[in-house]
Amino acid sequence: MAKEKPRTLKVGRNGEVKLPPDVLEAIGHEEGEDLRIFVDRRRKQVRLERHVEDPWGNALKKKEEKDFDDLIDQQKDREDAAKRLFDERLKDPPKGDRRPEDNPDYWR
Repeated sequence: MAKEKPRTLKVGRNGEVKLPPDVLEAIGHEEGEDLRIFVDRRRKQVRLERHVEDPWGNALKKKEEKDFDDLIDQQKDREDAAKRLFDERLKDPPKGDRRPEDNPDYWR
């Protein structure tokens, strides 16, 4: 692979750099695709690479398995939070329009 001459590009507002079409074509980049950026701070270099997400890669990742006791604890926490909210609303009901069925005499 023959080395090409280095190019100079201007950095615009907000750090924007426009890559020439032949550079994008050389890495096989198409509009709407992502590019990976690798920064080497020691050498003060940036490397761009075409990034294509593997649709099956995420499916193969092992999901975190939860212990049954953890699930029970989560359910208990949700129940406690719901009970606290219910008690708060019972002490201080929400202001606003009341429905007819909210009136105790409605049911008599």
